[in-house]
Amino acid sequence: MKLLLAGLILLIGLLGCGPSVAQPIAGAAVEPADAALESVRPAEGATALVIDPRQQQIFVPIHDPSGEAMAPWHDALRAAASGQGQARIAWFGASHTSADIWSGHVRRVLQERYGEAGHGYLLPFRWHGGYRHQDINMRSTKGWTVHRHRMLDPVPEGDYGLGGVAVSSDDVNQWMEVRTCTDNVCGRKVDRIEVWVRKQPGGGTLLARIDGKMHQIPTASKKRSVHFERFTVPDGGHELRLSPKGDGEVFVYGVVFARSAAGVQVDQLGIPGMRGKILLNWRERPWRTQLQQRNPHLVILAYGTNAVGDAGAPISRFRASWRRVLERVRAAAPKAACLIVGTTDRPTKPDEEGRRFHRPRLDLVNEAQRAVAAEYGCGFWDAYAAMGGQGSMLRWVGAGLASRDHVHLTRAGYELKAERLLAALLEGYGAAASLVRPR
Repeated sequence: MKLLLAGLILLIGLLGCGPSVAQPIAGAAVEPADAALESVRPAEGATALVIDPRQQQIFVPIHDPSGEAMAPWHDALRAAASGQGQARIAWFGASHTSADIWSGHVRRVLQERYGEAGHGYLLPFRWHGGYRHQDINMRSTKGWTVHRHRMLDPVPEGDYGLGGVAVSSDDVNQWMEVRTCTDNVCGRKVDRIEVWVRKQPGGGTLLARIDGKMHQIPTASKKRSVHFERFTVPDGGHELRLSPKGDGEVFVYGVVFARSAAGVQVDQLGIPGMRGKILLNWRERPWRTQLQQRNPHLVILAYGTNAVGDAGAPISRFRASWRRVLERVRAAAPKAACLIVGTTDRPTKPDEEGRRFHRPRLDLVNEAQRAVAAEYGCGFWDAYAAMGGQGSMLRWVGAGLASRDHVHLTRAGYELKAERLLAALLEGYGAAASLVRPR
């Protein structure tokens, strides 16, 4: 009887049925900036809230009117599966991405299935508490200068590189270190290490110690430019340590730990608290040069949750900024597949009665991203629908899949979200069903 009731409730949700008059979600807060908050009160006994989201078999396909948005990605994945090539993902996003749990689970599943081609790109400096990487070890001193754009920064743009964050120092006591894993299933081997730096007037020498062997990377130049230093190593475990020689400032964009073997790489390029328009504040030429160096087969843009909180900001301005973002991505990677991932559910903060309300702006954000994606031949994946739609965050929190801030997910939640995204990413490739794991 319980299973029958749960299935009936899920079916009603999928069909979009519900009360015609909006009422409060069980547990929600009205924020003054939101003028027309809505919510849906669960049925008597709050049955809908106790359904474990892991038992809901939800599949949300990628919205793709062209029918070809994912073709470059699927072609690359077929090459990897046949042992003839690699499938690389450049994954931009905000805090949902930056901890590398969601993206890291996608990386692990794809590498276990289609081959491990190395971790990919990363900045080996923990510049923010929410910035992490899975299946790679990194540590550093804390004295590096961080270069990045903040949303209220008066400087219109800056040279921040592929991931939007770079570091510099002239202090010989500063260092950064990256090591392959020794006991994880993934991340144990690389045969290529790349160090990305900026050459510039007055630039110093960057010391790169690989497995104890010292290499010098001079960065002095008459003008600024992006420089890639590549080191070929035996396929296996390795350690890289970077530090200034002390003869001038060294400016580091990041490093790449990769393999020449067929398989998958996923570059996690997340920055906590950001919106999609942040890419427009990164100097385009060095960013484009670095994205082209990585040559991704799929570019994922996972922004939107923070924009849901921008109540009062014209949605037309939001839509216009996304057009500029996609123009930049298309110009830099015209042959890559492109996917916008929409916002997850984000109800308001609780009011005095503990109620949380649905934000109408969430629907506007999703609709704008869906429309703009179609304009540029990109796909759109509705993460909100994949969670279960309106009020789903409450169910995810109750099931231990989301945190008490009602914005971020737990590890189990990000892994479930990853598996639902994987099913969509592989639709049309022919292997989607087997990746939706029972939870």
